[in-house]
Formats: sequence, structure tokens, C-alpha cells
Amino acid sequence: MRIGLSRGRHPEESRMTQLFKGLERIEEARERLTGRSFMAGVFAGAPDFSLLLTPEEPPEQKAAWEEFRPRLESFLTTQVDPDEIERTARIPDSVIKGLFALGAFAMKIPKEYGGLGLSYSYYGRALVLIAGWSNILALTVAVPQSIGIAMPLLLFGSEEQRRRYLPIVAREAVSAFALTEPMTGSDAANIRTEAVLDAGGSAFIVNGEKLWCTNGPIARYVTLIARVPAKREQRGGQSVWVPVPEGKEADDSVPTALILDMTTPGVVVRQRCQFEGCRGIENAYMTFSDVRIPAENLIGEVGRGLRYALTILNVGRAVSIPAICLGMAKQAWLPTLDRANSRVTFQKPLGERQTQRMRVGRMAAQLLAMEALASAVWSMADQHRYDVRIEAAIAKIFCSEQTIRFLKDAQTLFGGMGYETADSKRVRGEPAFGIEQLVRDAEMYRIGEGATDILRPFVAREGLNLHLERARNYFDEKVTGLRRVAEVWRLVRFYVPWYLRQWRRRPWPSGSVFQHAKVRPRLAFVERASRRLARATFYAMMRHGPALRDDQGRQNRIEEVGEDLLVIATTALYAEAQERTTGHAEAWDLADEIFRETKPRVARQTRELMWNRDRPVTDVGAKAVDGTYAFLSDGIIPRTLQDYRSPEKRPLRPEKQAI
Repeated sequence: MRIGLSRGRHPEESRMTQLFKGLERIEEARERLTGRSFMAGVFAGAPDFSLLLTPEEPPEQKAAWEEFRPRLESFLTTQVDPDEIERTARIPDSVIKGLFALGAFAMKIPKEYGGLGLSYSYYGRALVLIAGWSNILALTVAVPQSIGIAMPLLLFGSEEQRRRYLPIVAREAVSAFALTEPMTGSDAANIRTEAVLDAGGSAFIVNGEKLWCTNGPIARYVTLIARVPAKREQRGGQSVWVPVPEGKEADDSVPTALILDMTTPGVVVRQRCQFEGCRGIENAYMTFSDVRIPAENLIGEVGRGLRYALTILNVGRAVSIPAICLGMAKQAWLPTLDRANSRVTFQKPLGERQTQRMRVGRMAAQLLAMEALASAVWSMADQHRYDVRIEAAIAKIFCSEQTIRFLKDAQTLFGGMGYETADSKRVRGEPAFGIEQLVRDAEMYRIGEGATDILRPFVAREGLNLHLERARNYFDEKVTGLRRVAEVWRLVRFYVPWYLRQWRRRPWPSGSVFQHAKVRPRLAFVERASRRLARATFYAMMRHGPALRDDQGRQNRIEEVGEDLLVIATTALYAEAQERTTGHAEAWDLADEIFRETKPRVARQTRELMWNRDRPVTDVGAKAVDGTYAFLSDGIIPRTLQDYRSPEKRPLRPEKQAI
């Protein structure tokens, strides 16, 4: 069986074990799957649907939630004015203090450290509730518990660190996460901020800068990811990084996680960043000049900071972002229905027109799908025996993208009223619902904690993992002669039976839910489509081999097919649960719509893994980037990006540079 390309290879195909150009260090930091994963099974052509079943919440968790929820609802409705937050671009101190008193900043912190100890599922529901009132407030509450110091310490910190810091961040001190830098953006592996161990080994001296640190201006503590000069040493039979005083004779400068007290001399918040939306968030550009961080503030091990960062970001992707997006969509749902029923044009309510009924029908189905997917991922995370990194990334992609689509549809239905601000409408006595604010705010959730265009290749990398790991030696140009023959034979022995299995239907899972008249055909489609996806991915590997490293069109299709299959499966199971537990059989109307919309897209995207028309538009884009179509700026006064800098910061044009 021929796998890959012929021996005549293009120079671009060196280092073939790396699929995605420019992401090598992130690939090194990536942990291999350590638990069961539904999506890993989907990409391998063998989905295990039992992983999607939602077990009953423990009674103590339900009791804790039932005690907390009404107090949170009361606080939101009596103490929080979302319009004031939008108008002033600030969350009042009284609101922050009130949330601390409620325990809202300690939902995920165990009770032994002063928190509420809620499960991921109830934490997600709390964020939905808060975001349904004010998504800015939900984000402010979520950051400390998802990526502030609480989660890093719970996962990787020492017991001494947990007992010292967790009670403080549970009840009085906001925390944040500092990873992104001006020159890196989503390229987290190339951070430049450095933390050098001092001569005495008692403290790290930090110099550098961080950008877009949510909660930074109001945070007391920050999880700081910085580079530490270190040497490789063998300890206990393992190779570990050890920081070297003053950076002398370091083998490398490796990403490391540290607890930073923002009151430390040398920490300066240079700017509170302003954005298109999310006006109330506190977001910092900060610099560090000879900042001393005690050595005992090291989180975990030196050199594992990027790995820790990628791990804790899963919490935001799996729970926080999907929950906030779901809350925002739910916030717009009833006002949109009111608009459809009350707005009369040409003697008819909008809700009686086919175009608007189709629009509202899509919105209803999207809302159910978001809730189904988010709930399933939260439940998997709660069981602590699954590796949900792929599901977390897909939940973040799906919920953020669908929320933007949902809110834009709502804004379209509102017409001119959807473009006008809430305060402006209030002057005339109109309902002051700020759909335009929600539309502006939603874009941030597509970008934050892993932009869609970054997460799709990440998911595709996991989808290709079976083949990449298996064919690693074959793609290594150093493997020649008899070793290459042996490698080809090894691959043939694996892939012949593997390929034949992709044409056979898997045994059907036991359990009454899988025999449901509507669940079974949808999951059967997912199972068949999963095997087709596995075959198509294999074909693409055979045909394109290492060239897939730069083929983001195919990478995106792998992710999008996997995303659609996960949505179909979770939506069907969610509709069955709604019918069985609450009597809402009408949930199937929405699940059916999701299936109708998604099924043909799965077939098309799978087919296009082999044959597509990406090349022509890619070539046009390459020419555009190179300036081929300069005439497109004719008719205006052309300005480049540099022309928008303040005059004193503009670089000299070549003809004006000093000789």
C-alpha cells in the first residue's frame, strides 16, 4: 500500500513529522490523549456513543446549586444594571464585592479552600444565568475561575500554594491570566517575556510585556507565563529543566508558569484596552521592569508553562465561552419573538412572513444545538476520566460562531431598531433592548481563548493523529534502504485490516436510549459518516502526504465534519432526554432541523477532502497579498496600515531613511 508521496520531494516537505508549519513548539507542548475521547473515536471511524450519555448529578451538587441559584438571580436583578455597565464601561465596585460575598468568584474552588465546589455543569449553568443578564459580568467572573490562578493551582500547584492563595481569590481578590504579547497573538509558543533566576536563587527577575490580559487592571494576582533560562538535567531517571542563576550557561529559555502579585514594584498597567464591544471588561496592556517574583511562586515544573496554559485554556473553551455565548443567545431569544409578533409591516406581523419564520426557525434550532453540545461537554468534563480537549475546542468554535449568526439574525429581524443603541431608543420610550451591543460583544468570544482559525487546525491535528503517529518514521527522510522497506511493510500490515474495518458497521451500543426511534437513525448516520471521514482522511494522507501541513482548507474540512457529527449526536441525545425527563417532545422539531441542515454539509465536506477548488482562490489571495491588484485602491486617497500610526511612530519610508 502506497502512503505519502514519491521519493522526489519538494524542499518544503522537510521535517515531515510536523503537520502544521509554525506550530512546532505548541506541538511539542501538546500532551497525548490521556483518557477516552468521543471525538478521537469519530476521527478514527469508531465513535463510542456511550461517552455522550449524561449521568445524574450527585444529590449534594444539586442541593448546592438549588441553594446558590436563587441568591444569584436575586443579586443580578436587584444589584446589577447592565445598561449602566455598557454606558460607563465599568462594573461598579459594589457589584464585584457583592459577587465575592455570594461566592460567585469561587464556584469552581473546592469547599476546603473556601469555595462552593460546584461541578462544571452547574458552573456552566451559573455562567449562562449571569450572561443572560450581562455577558460582561459573566466574563469577569469566569476568567479567575477558568484561567486565573485558581485552576492552575488546583491542577499543578502545591498544597501550600493552594491553602495560601485559593481562600483569597475565592472571597476577596480578582485574578487573571497573562500569556499573550503584542508580537505573538495566538502564537503562544513564541512569548518573549523573560523570568531569570537571581544569583541567590531566591527570586525570578521578570522583564517584558503582556497584552489583552482580561481583568488585569483590577487583578491582585496573575498567572504569568514567562521564559526561564534553564538547563537540562537528569533527576530520578527523568530529564527535567532546572533554572540557572542569572541565565548563565542555559541550554534554552523555556515557558514557565509563575504567580505574580500585581502590587509588586515594577509592574505597570500601561493601558486599559478598548474594544469594539465588551465595554465593561477590564483588559490590560502591562509591562514588567525588574519585577521580583519569589522562587516559591513557581507553579509546577520549570519548562511546562505552555503545556499548563494549553491545559487550563481547555476549561475556558469547554465551559466558560460556550456558557457565556449560550447566555447571550438566550438573552436575545424572547425579545426577538416579541419583535416578530408585535412589529407589523404592510398589514402583517413579521412572524407571519415566510422569510422571518425561516429565520426564527433556524435560530430556535441553533439554540437547542448550542445547549445540547455545551451540556454534553460539561458532563464529560465532570466525569474526570475523559480527555475533552477536542470536544472543548469544538464547543468553543461552535458556540461562538453560532452565537454570532444567531444574534445577527435577531438584529436583522429588528431592522433599524436593531442598529440603534438601547440608550437612544430609551429616549423615545421604545423598548431599550440592546441587540446591537450583543452583536458587538459576540465577536470577542470568537477570538478569545483560541480564535476559530487557530482551533480548527488544532482539532484537525487530533483528527490526523492516528496517521501522523503511525507514519512518523515513514515521513522521516533519514529513514532509507531496508529500514524504509520494513517501515512500509509495517504500515501495510496495520492499514490493510484497518481500512477493511472502515467499511463494516460497528456493533450497536446497548441501552434503551440507543433504541429510540429517532435517536438510532441519527447516531447510525454519525457512525457511517465517521467511517467515511476516516477513509477520506486516509485518502488525503495517501494523496497529499506532508503537503497537508499547509493545506488549511482540508484541515478545516476535517474539523467541520467532526464538529457537525458531534452536534448531530449531542442534539439527538439531548432531544431524547428532554422528551423523557420533561415531556418536551417538541424538542425533536429542533433536532430534526439540525439534522436536515447538517447532513448534506457532512457529505459535501467529506467529499471535498479529496477534490475541491481551493487552489484558484488561494492563488488569487497570494497575488493580492503580493500587491498584484493595486488598482483596487484607485479612486480614493490610499493609506496603508502604517499611515494610521501617529506621525511620531511612523517608520521612515525607504527614500527618507538616513544614509
